[in-house]
Amino acid sequence: MRKVAVVGAGMSQFGRLDALLYQEIGRPAVNDAIENAGIDRKLVQSAYYGSCGGVGVGHEIFNESGITGIPITRVVNACSSGSNAFRLAFMDIASGMSDCSMAMGIEKMKNVSMGMVGGGTRFQIEAKAFSHGSPMPGGGGGGMPAGFALMGRMHMKEYGSKEEDFANIVVKSRRNGSKNRKAEFQTKMTLDEVLDDVMINDPLTRSQCCPRTDGAAAVVLMSEDYVREHHIDTPIWIIGSAMGSNMGGAMDRLYHQQTGNWYGPGIVTDYLTAQKVYKMAKVEPKDFLDRGFVECHDCFSVSELVHYEDFGFCKKGEGQDMINDGRVEIDGDIPINPSGGLLSVGHPLGATGVRQVVEIFWQMTKDKEVAKRQVPDKHLDLGLQHTLGQPGLGFTNVMHVFSRDR
Repeated sequence: MRKVAVVGAGMSQFGRLDALLYQEIGRPAVNDAIENAGIDRKLVQSAYYGSCGGVGVGHEIFNESGITGIPITRVVNACSSGSNAFRLAFMDIASGMSDCSMAMGIEKMKNVSMGMVGGGTRFQIEAKAFSHGSPMPGGGGGGMPAGFALMGRMHMKEYGSKEEDFANIVVKSRRNGSKNRKAEFQTKMTLDEVLDDVMINDPLTRSQCCPRTDGAAAVVLMSEDYVREHHIDTPIWIIGSAMGSNMGGAMDRLYHQQTGNWYGPGIVTDYLTAQKVYKMAKVEPKDFLDRGFVECHDCFSVSELVHYEDFGFCKKGEGQDMINDGRVEIDGDIPINPSGGLLSVGHPLGATGVRQVVEIFWQMTKDKEVAKRQVPDKHLDLGLQHTLGQPGLGFTNVMHVFSRDR
């Protein structure tokens, strides 16, 4: 398998972009990525784009950007659509099919579903929860906020976490987002403001739920040969790529069969996918604590907290200590979501995964775009990207590990 690097990145403003067409949102992101890479766009040999609502828009955007006559593939996999598109571009080059590929994610969120039948379903689905014998909730019935709220309540009951612990994640997110001019939310919030916000599903208040956002992001990927041939100065290497899928609580049941224990509050597919990506990248969780940072899928405050545990950065039941002790701050033991995450930047379904890669590339190349929220040098050796998608009643988890060294 050939080595692959990210060599350029760009993104649009994220927010309510009702007045703009898909093309007007996506084209600048693609052009900025090409310009950032410093290459001729004729070098691009394939393209993949994630979008749940934009049927065919990627073809138009790449064509209008002067990238024509190449295979272009749309990917639809709920919140992991962009990450899947990026993974396919990586695999395209790693396999030898292409030497230069692009990944883009784009979404306008009005009436967009998460891969469920009917655009009007949005984040809801009229179906029974399929638990498959697991004590954890399935994906149906109450919608996304209810599912993660229940996970939060289970964490509180089993491990003693409190509402304030989840709310503190938003305080951290908004502080980072206030330094991100591309984010939808750029204002700080206090703990009291988060707790006093409109209640959506106890314990989740409105600001603990990521906003439905419009936006686009794009990156350029190259083979090692092309990096050398075209004199790329700051390639960021993809050293790990993994994907996991789960139908309802099926993986919880499998975990129970293999270990004799239930996984408990958290997302077992995240845990299993993390193990796979760590193995490929030849790293361990402690390596990120020593010299890495993370962009993870904080669709709700609860999800970020359990990710700390799912990824092995702490023991189960200790996620609240990581946020309360400041360990996940930009200047902490392991910076998590320095961009502000989904909770501040926003969540255009198809764009989020690629947007996270853009942030990691900018951080590791010390781009001026992240100057106000720059991760310290000692944590720039490794970057971890993660999305959690829920198409219908299943889960799709995608993770990548990045390094400045081959």
